[in-house]
Amino acid sequence: MRRRDFITLTGGAVLAGPGLARSQTPTGSGKRPVIGILALDASENQTGLVTAFLDALAKLGYVDGKTATVVSLYADGEQRILPMLAGNLVRLKPDVIMADTAAPIRAVRSAAPDIPIVGAIMGYPVEQGLIASFSHPGGNVTGLAAYVEGMDSKVLDLGMELVPGAKNMGLLVDPEGSAAPLFRSAFQAAAAKQGIGFHAAEAHVPNDLDRAIRQLADAGAAFICIPPSGMLNLNMRHIAQSALAMRLPTITTQPEKAAGILLGYGIDYRENYQRAATFIDKILKGAKPADLPVEFPTKLELIVNMKTAKALGLTVPPTLLAIADEVIE
Repeated sequence: MRRRDFITLTGGAVLAGPGLARSQTPTGSGKRPVIGILALDASENQTGLVTAFLDALAKLGYVDGKTATVVSLYADGEQRILPMLAGNLVRLKPDVIMADTAAPIRAVRSAAPDIPIVGAIMGYPVEQGLIASFSHPGGNVTGLAAYVEGMDSKVLDLGMELVPGAKNMGLLVDPEGSAAPLFRSAFQAAAAKQGIGFHAAEAHVPNDLDRAIRQLADAGAAFICIPPSGMLNLNMRHIAQSALAMRLPTITTQPEKAAGILLGYGIDYRENYQRAATFIDKILKGAKPADLPVEFPTKLELIVNMKTAKALGLTVPPTLLAIADEVIE
């Protein structure tokens, strides 16, 4: 799927997806619901996930341009423009908004505290102040978590299986990401539990990536983990190539973004986006986000890239290949 085109409009509305250009006039006797989408990422993977969300909406009877109006805005990985995009979206008076992660959720909530928001991949929603609790969100935000307890430890287990005898792990950190301190803390705790050294390197912008990866290599990291981040997601292929040049195995917690990465392990984001549509449906039928418990992922994926393994001279254990959901030859 090609990356969505962006349209620059005068009068304040910028970076509007093609949903804004579609018919805005309700047809038939009833008012057509307006469903907003605000996403931090704008990569082909992200727009593919949004397509899965739209397909799920259509199955529930919300077809864009016919029985609903869908407006999609993407920040292209630039958190600083999210407040502006949220304001543009709110001015269109959507009935409900699907915001993918914490930063877009915060931007929408700041622009319109009362509009219902469904989060598709919320990493640490309680710790980040997005909801009061998983069972009773208590505000205008609900949706799906993007974390399963123990996932950080499992990622390290996989790294240790790929690189037997590893004494150090590395974590590539985007400090601009809203959940960066939480990811760092979780991986550091997992490394301590494993009894291996932990090293983190920060990359604020894409130009920092090579330096940060070199820093982890110099620190003796046997492999590096890449947690979710808009900037890191958009530069995953470069990260993979840079780490490969430095002979560093890579693991991402987002399997669908594992372009060139040795191993991807984490939740099935596509399933989360599809399930987010059911929250939209419930809210449009009168349910309140405060009363809809946040749901947890039910499917985890493991992707192994044998091309990268061969380039690194690594032998992937047969036991790992046997449980992989996808093996890239």
